[in-house]
Amino acid sequence: MRRLLTRLFLALIICASCAVALARAQRPDAPNVIQIYMPDGSQPSSVMRFTLTRDDGRIETLFTDSKGKYSMTNDLVSASGYTITVETDRQTYDTTTTVFHILRVAESVYVSVYLRPLKRPALPRAQVIDAAELDAGVPAEAQAAYKEGMELIAKGQADAGVESLKRALGLYPNYVRALNDLGVVYLEQNRLDDAADAFIRALKLNSRFPYARLNLGITLDRQGKHAEAAALLETLFKENPTLAGVRATYADALYNAGRLADARKMLRAGLEDATLKREEKAELHYKLGRVLSREEKTAEAVKELQAATELEPTAFNAHLLLGGSLIALKRPAEAERSLLRAYELGGTRAGHAQLMLGQLYFEQKKFDLSLRAFEQYLRDVPDARNAAQIRDVVARLQGTPK
Repeated sequence: MRRLLTRLFLALIICASCAVALARAQRPDAPNVIQIYMPDGSQPSSVMRFTLTRDDGRIETLFTDSKGKYSMTNDLVSASGYTITVETDRQTYDTTTTVFHILRVAESVYVSVYLRPLKRPALPRAQVIDAAELDAGVPAEAQAAYKEGMELIAKGQADAGVESLKRALGLYPNYVRALNDLGVVYLEQNRLDDAADAFIRALKLNSRFPYARLNLGITLDRQGKHAEAAALLETLFKENPTLAGVRATYADALYNAGRLADARKMLRAGLEDATLKREEKAELHYKLGRVLSREEKTAEAVKELQAATELEPTAFNAHLLLGGSLIALKRPAEAERSLLRAYELGGTRAGHAQLMLGQLYFEQKKFDLSLRAFEQYLRDVPDARNAAQIRDVVARLQGTPK
């Protein structure tokens, strides 16, 4: 029986250390709220667009209500570290970045984002597309329908908001901003074909609009069109290297396309940027560690993942991958510490830590701990593809003398 279990565990650990599936966190009793304020402390007078980057690499373009408030939906509360980026309007406020953490799924946070005042002259408009410019020439009726749609979406009424955005496009089919934001809603709803169609239509009208290009790249990557996404994002990155989210998104597309050497070179080059913020540097170290792990350069991967955890100690996904890499290097004591830390930080979101702990304990003949870890894994990730196999392992371990 032990030989059978060992073969199964070897297969499990390879799978777990290469690709970590995260279970959804439970919704907290009160929502996590993001509130954006103008540089003078007042609330915005219209819907605000911002980018939310999670420490697991997911990037979302989101919208507040007309007073700058956004309540995080349940599916977004599944990571420990978050970065909010509000791009400058080049008239009243500068690009602003805020970092916050959700350490326990049961806690609620209120994040205040005070926009930085603009301290430099407005950039030449020929160089950067301003979203406000996209409203030029749009009939007032279409703008009103667009505003209504965005406010409904900010309130969580996505379907009603989509209908208002469609009405705006019916009134003015060339409304690039409405097309892009409609695509964002479809992307959040995982309606990938509809999202891609909206972004493509927007780019046919304005091929220089960077947000539609970035969003199309994200959509293509999620559709499994990794090579196409990488090609699009490569061009965008060369033209707009400071665009929020573009480097991380491009790295993901390269990774998913199997262009590991290119992803590695791009991430290493990014780490040479002296202007990187702490959380940005941690993200690049983590993504580089992921690439190196897939390339089976495990010792190098460990160094990058350790750097990531030092910069962002609460990034459970980095601890999780570090634990798997340490198992591969046969450093069980360190692996156990990393996996326990990952589970402490991520809880059910880091359910795969229990899978690897079960294997680790089994190899050490700690069958009681192994059994408990596998049972916890089944509770945390009940829909896992290997659930039937693990249940069989649990049944066999229950019959193993302790």
